[in-house]
Amino acid sequence: MGCMLRSDPMTFCDVYLQPETAFEIVGHLGEMGCAQFVDMTPDVKPFQRNFVTELCRCVEMERKLLYMEGEMLRDKINVIEYNTLAPKAIPLHEMAPLENILEKWENDVLSMSENQTTLLKNYLELTEMSYVLNHIGPMLGQSDITEESIFGRSAGGDTGLLGRLFVITGVVKRSRSFPFEMMLWRVSHGNIYYRRATQDAILQDPQTGQDIRKVAFLAICQGEQISARLEKVCSGFHVNLYSCPQNYNERMDMMVQLDLRIDDLERVMSKSKYYRCKALRAVSKQWEAWMVQIRKSKAIYHTMNMFTLDITRKCLIGQCWVPDLDLPKVEDVLARVSVRAGTNVESFLLKSDDADEPPTFHRTNKFTKGFQALINAYGDSSYRELNPGLYTIITFPFLFALMFGDVCHGIILLAFAGWMVSVEKENMDKTSKNEIWNIFFGGRYVILMMGLFTLYTGFLYNVFFSKSIVLVQPYWMNTYDLKTVESSQYITLNPVFETRAPYIFGVDPVWALAKNKIMYLNSLKMKMSIIIGIVHMMFGLCLSLFNHTYFKRYYAIYLQFIPQVLFLACLFMWLVILIYMKWFMFSGKYVEIKRGAGCAPLILILFIDMVLLSTSKPVEDDCDAYMFESQEKLQRLLVTIGVICVPIILFGTPVYLHKIYKKKKDEALKRISQFRRYQRRDSDNKRAEEKILKDVAKYSTSFSELMIHQAVHTIEFVLSTISHTASYLRLWALSLAHEQLSEMLWVMIFAKLGLRDTSLAGGPKIFIIFAIWAVFSLSILVVMEGLSAFLHTLRLHWVEFMSKFYTGAGYPFKPFSFKAILAGEGKEDKSEAMCKKKAVAN
Repeated sequence: MGCMLRSDPMTFCDVYLQPETAFEIVGHLGEMGCAQFVDMTPDVKPFQRNFVTELCRCVEMERKLLYMEGEMLRDKINVIEYNTLAPKAIPLHEMAPLENILEKWENDVLSMSENQTTLLKNYLELTEMSYVLNHIGPMLGQSDITEESIFGRSAGGDTGLLGRLFVITGVVKRSRSFPFEMMLWRVSHGNIYYRRATQDAILQDPQTGQDIRKVAFLAICQGEQISARLEKVCSGFHVNLYSCPQNYNERMDMMVQLDLRIDDLERVMSKSKYYRCKALRAVSKQWEAWMVQIRKSKAIYHTMNMFTLDITRKCLIGQCWVPDLDLPKVEDVLARVSVRAGTNVESFLLKSDDADEPPTFHRTNKFTKGFQALINAYGDSSYRELNPGLYTIITFPFLFALMFGDVCHGIILLAFAGWMVSVEKENMDKTSKNEIWNIFFGGRYVILMMGLFTLYTGFLYNVFFSKSIVLVQPYWMNTYDLKTVESSQYITLNPVFETRAPYIFGVDPVWALAKNKIMYLNSLKMKMSIIIGIVHMMFGLCLSLFNHTYFKRYYAIYLQFIPQVLFLACLFMWLVILIYMKWFMFSGKYVEIKRGAGCAPLILILFIDMVLLSTSKPVEDDCDAYMFESQEKLQRLLVTIGVICVPIILFGTPVYLHKIYKKKKDEALKRISQFRRYQRRDSDNKRAEEKILKDVAKYSTSFSELMIHQAVHTIEFVLSTISHTASYLRLWALSLAHEQLSEMLWVMIFAKLGLRDTSLAGGPKIFIIFAIWAVFSLSILVVMEGLSAFLHTLRLHWVEFMSKFYTGAGYPFKPFSFKAILAGEGKEDKSEAMCKKKAVAN
């Protein structure tokens, strides 16, 4: 766990690689994932970099594979997983054969896809035409399409309109059929004969492969103008029009011919689909291996584009961050590859001091990774800053369990987390598209710890699905006879009378039957929340001491840490002491009136009077106002110390830093003047000059800026001691709400509807009621309440705990790693975008 305490020490290195071994060395570093390269030429355009041609070739091959993957998904062909060792990247001299293979496969698949699309388009047209004839023909019967057959002779003999009849038949989408019909009526002013088929046709779109629902129609009108209008409407609604023969015999002959052509086309389509699927299955066997090789090669060339090419030295020069523990591995890779290649000059690594703030890197395993992710979601720690993730392993599940304390609910969480842990080997290297599953699986050990701590707090609260069980003999005893118990609805158990030894572990089960159960649990859990919250904040404040000591900010120990600890201890730690004193000094067991429960002072009133410097009054006339003598004087002394600490926190640090900054600024100005007078203006000296100028800018901060920054920090600290303490009351509120909601579900659903039925139907009925109760318990109490408690616990760590010592102003260490790139964590480079634009243009 030592690696979790602070981030790994990092070293900034200059890397010198020989061109003939650069590709292999960078590939080995990508497999190791222990070097973060820095772009040495950020101002150079993507198309001007050294290896942009090779990068574009990899991008083009990746495009071809992605196209074939889309075609495989279209035909529901699964990509065969590559079970052997991960293939290595493709060197430049092996890239041409793979390009030829991929180009051949792409051309074959493309030609077969175009042929299949053409066949599907023809098949759609023939199917639609056959559908139109089959459903429009019965509307016409065996007669021809003439004036007499359409309008009949009842209108008054021969009207002579045969030459001006226009017949329009076709298919329209079902979703657009009603608007289409209304538009035809409006355009023709009702002078139209329109009929729709009684049955729809489900056809396949040749482009997308999705099913579309269409309906056939028949429209007959008089006059060329109306016919032209109707054709424009059909064009606007994207209606497919088909000519329908006017003679019955011609319609029958066409239907027979269409059936023959459709049968022939179906056989051709089946054969072409077979060869297409055969080709795609052949590609699927090598697809994953090819994609891994190409993405690795693309990542290598993208990284090599960050290097500069020194023509005089004939080498590639780069810069990278490497953890100190991994430096021997990197040096060994450089030496081993150089010896294997037989180069005259070996590739080597040199440490450099010319660097900015190093990145933050915490080594995690599968157990600690989830807890560290909770911290990184707030912000990455500054370099070598104390990491809250180590303490979160215990404090996070503990605070969660305080709000979620139920033994049975903890068992459910534990079972779910245990199942995910048991199947982690099968799912560790798989990337699921289900984001919810990825979140749960990534935090499986967090859920496991939350389940374990929930078991512990559930036993403390003595809650098993809102019910209490008797593990040992309870503290309370019934001192009444049987007649009194039977005649009374409630009996009062007085601790003055005979009792047993205190309940050995947790809450006494008798309290579950008490009428004043809520009052007791309110008092207990509220005080418990205050105690745990103040201890948690004090622990976070003490951790800031280690940061001050490590970064040698010794002035902050005297001007910030000690006053802050005194302020928090004199006010709120004293509140914790008062709570414990009240528990130990006052009890219903005492016969003495002043030590009895009725004379116990109110802690909140005592604390308010203490802050307001006023004298407290006793609860009753026969009671004492304070717990011990001189308590009022001690409290006023504590308030005075707390008030004195505020100006120390406010003015101490700005005054000291202003004095120190003034001295260091003068020293930096002297150095820059001497440097410009005696040094030459080459590139190395320019970097040294920029470093000195950064120091001058850093120490040029005015006193007003320091004062404003410290004033904000002081106000935030003083006010947060009150608000943060009150924020921990959520431990009490959510715990009480969870227990009461669980009890309501038990009483209102399971007990009232199921357990009270003593008839013969009660047996089967209880199974149904239990299923309903189990669904509500799992969905509301475990999932929703668990998520609520998780979010509140996250807030208590991010705001109340980490704000006391954690800055979180760093940036993460993102090494060049093939594992991260293949998992999809890498970002698209500008060079890749430029290559894609070229491919589209071509």
